Amino acid sequence: MQIWIFLMLCNLLWAGNFISGKIATAEFPPFWISLLRWNIAVVILLPLAFWAQKINLKSIDRKTWFNLAAMGLCGIDLFTIFTYSALQYSSPVNVSLISTLTPAFAMLFAALVLKVRTYPRQYFGLLLAIFGVLIIITAGNLSTLLTMEFNRGDLLMLFADMSWVLYTAAGKNITTLPPIMTTALSTLLGVLFLLPFAPFIPLPVEAISRAGVASILYISLGASVCAFILWNFALQRVNLTTASISMNLIPLYTVAITLLLGETFKSSQLFGGLLVLVGICCISLPQRSSYSSDAAKTILGQKLLLHPLRLLTFLIGGKSL
Repeated sequence: MQIWIFLMLCNLLWAGNFISGKIATAEFPPFWISLLRWNIAVVILLPLAFWAQKINLKSIDRKTWFNLAAMGLCGIDLFTIFTYSALQYSSPVNVSLISTLTPAFAMLFAALVLKVRTYPRQYFGLLLAIFGVLIIITAGNLSTLLTMEFNRGDLLMLFADMSWVLYTAAGKNITTLPPIMTTALSTLLGVLFLLPFAPFIPLPVEAISRAGVASILYISLGASVCAFILWNFALQRVNLTTASISMNLIPLYTVAITLLLGETFKSSQLFGGLLVLVGICCISLPQRSSYSSDAAKTILGQKLLLHPLRLLTFLIGGKSL
C-alpha cells in the first residue's frame, strides 16, 4: 500500500507540472522555463550521480557522447520547450491528454524505422488514439478539420511527443553508463545547448511575480527531482509494468486540479481522452505469448521502446524491468 502511495504522489507531481507550467508561461518565455528548470535540476542531479557512481568521463566513448547529446537536445531541450510553448496556447488538460499519445508515436517509429514487429491490436489502438486526439484539438467539432483551424498549443504538444520518442530512441543505444549518470549527463548537455541562446531571448524580469518563481521551483524540484526519487524508490519494490500503469493517473490528476482551481472541463476532453487512453492500452500492453527468460531479454529493448515511459524509468535508475 505504501508503494502505491509513492506512485500516486509521483504522478501527482508530474501532473502538477502542467498546471505550474501554465502559470509560468504567463511570465517566462518557454525557453527560459526550460533553461531554469534544468539548471536547477542539474545542480542536484550531477552531484548525486557522481556520488552514486564513480565514472571517469574520459572512458565514455564517442558514440555514447553522441547519444547523450541527442538525448539532451531532444528530451531536455525540444520536449520541454514544445511543452511549455503548448501551454501558452492550450489548457493543461488538453496538453496532458495529448502527451499520452507518445507511445503511439513510439510504436510508429519502432515499426517504420527500427522494423520492430507490430500487431493488428496496436494499429487499432493507434487509430483510436489519433481519433481521440482529433476530438480534443477540435473541441469535438471535427468539421474544423476541413478548415484546418486547430489550437496551436495542441499541435505543439504533438511535436513534444515526437521529440520524446527521439529522446528514448537515443537513450536505448546507451548501455555502458549507469541510468542515473545517463540522466545527469544528458541533462547537463541539454543545458549547455541552451546557454548560447540565452543572451538573445529577453527575460522580462520586471514582470516576474512570486507565483512565477514558485512555479519554476516546483517544476525544477517537484516535477524533475522529487518525482523521480519517488518513482525509483517504488520501482525497487514493484515491477516496471505494474508501476507504468499508474502513469494513466496523470491526465486524471490534471483534470482534478484544474477543476479545483475553478476551470471548466469539456465533454470533448472527456470523450477524446478516454479514446486516447484505451488506444494507448491497446498499443502498450504486451502481446500474449509464452517466452522463456532468455527470449524475454532479447525483446527487452523493443518493449521499452514501445512504451517510452518505461524507458524513461530505466534511464533514471529503475532496476526492476
